[in-house]
Amino acid sequence: MALGLEGKRVGRLRVFGRVLSAAAMASLFLAGCTSSAMKFAPASAQTPFQTPGHQTQTAAGAPDYGLAQDASMPITIAAPQLDARHNYTLPELIDIAQLSNPVTRASWERARQAALAIGVTEAAYLPSLSANVLAGVQQTSTTAPGINGALIQVPPGTLTTTGGQVVPAVTVQWLLFDFGGRDAANAAAKDLSYAANVTFNGTHQKLIFDVSSAYFSLSSARVQLQIARETLANSQTVLSAAEARLKTGVATTIEVAQAKQAVAQAQFGLTQSQGHERSAYLALLQAMGVSPTIKIRVQDASGRRLPRAVPQDLNRLIEASLQRRPDVQAAFAKYRADQKGIAAARAEFLPKVALTGSVNRLIGSFEVDDSRFGEVAHLSANQPNANLLVGITMPIFDGGLRDARLQAAMAQAAASEQDLAALQNSAAQQIVVAYDLLRTSLSGYAAATELTNAAQTTYDAALDYYKNGLGTLADVSVAQTGLLQARLSKATAHSDSLVAAATIAFATGTLTNRSSPGAL
Repeated sequence: MALGLEGKRVGRLRVFGRVLSAAAMASLFLAGCTSSAMKFAPASAQTPFQTPGHQTQTAAGAPDYGLAQDASMPITIAAPQLDARHNYTLPELIDIAQLSNPVTRASWERARQAALAIGVTEAAYLPSLSANVLAGVQQTSTTAPGINGALIQVPPGTLTTTGGQVVPAVTVQWLLFDFGGRDAANAAAKDLSYAANVTFNGTHQKLIFDVSSAYFSLSSARVQLQIARETLANSQTVLSAAEARLKTGVATTIEVAQAKQAVAQAQFGLTQSQGHERSAYLALLQAMGVSPTIKIRVQDASGRRLPRAVPQDLNRLIEASLQRRPDVQAAFAKYRADQKGIAAARAEFLPKVALTGSVNRLIGSFEVDDSRFGEVAHLSANQPNANLLVGITMPIFDGGLRDARLQAAMAQAAASEQDLAALQNSAAQQIVVAYDLLRTSLSGYAAATELTNAAQTTYDAALDYYKNGLGTLADVSVAQTGLLQARLSKATAHSDSLVAAATIAFATGTLTNRSSPGAL
């Protein structure tokens, strides 16, 4: 009997030793994996990461941090089919932008994701049904003691048990009652979905505003380009007059040189205006979200009428605007969702009632081989089982985890409330700034119009006097400079007024469709 017990102890020690050896080997293997993973990072802070097909050093041996071209990367820059002979209006440009700009599709996908989150919370009301199959084999071998009796003598041997079993099962779990935890999660998901939906609308409003602003800026840049061309033509006219006066002995070579200097200055201004016009055109394409290499004809907006007046009741305008702006509505929905998060955290302190059931069948067979007797015993099982339980889970102690989650939810709701207040203040500030900008721009345009008319009269008179030998080139130059500045001021004020009108419409949440800019 003592020998049998000693054999069992030896067997257990061997098994324990094997487990320790396996654990040690696994630890060494994992440590090796961690060390070998560093090969995927640069060797040092000065060593470039090498991509396939790219050298990490220049010909002089200096490190090169460039990357090889990734041919597997798709290029998704939108290049819509356009009519090269058509002058596209602002509503048409907005339509193209809404179809081409990836920001609208990304916002739409986020709204869909938020809507699907509602389905996730609604699934918590339904039972969960799953099928499981457990299968395995087992073999154990132990030393069996011998029998030393008066009538029978059996030497020690080995008792080997071999078996296999399969347990297919179908289980059901159903949370029946949780004191409003699921209701709070579902309501919060609906609030967040609403926030994503109004943000989607806000994305379109922002796109309409960006395209409108870029369109008006392009029109202003083209007017300024035309003014630069006319200024160059006027400078060339003055140069011709100076050369004609020089031939008759009335003018001096200094006047001709000054006239040539004015032509060169006008040519330089024309070059700058061409660059500004090109930049404004590319800014429009960027706002639309299309390829910067496409060619599109844009209808001129220089003759567009300006708003006649600004809104009078600013306080009422701010109140109505804050209640319909997408960003403010989204922030308010976020605050409501965080309030629901407090209710969900409080529900964790209360018990849950759930139903659990399963149907399974135990299928297996076993063999027992006793070497002492040379016999093998067989045993098979095919047993069905079923159970249905209703349980109540009551949390008692979790180390303060639920308290921490509740406090975090309350802090999150308080932060969302302050974020909403800050956003409302910022939105009100934007409205007031846009209001003042529109009023100032309209007044500036009226003043610039009168200034341009007066400057044009002065320039025409100075040029006529100079041609007839009654004025000086200095008078013409001063008048020409004044006319240029007045015309540029008028064009800028016109563009600023349109941009300001679009800004106040966007800030008040009324820039909502392709026709909205036309109603400014």
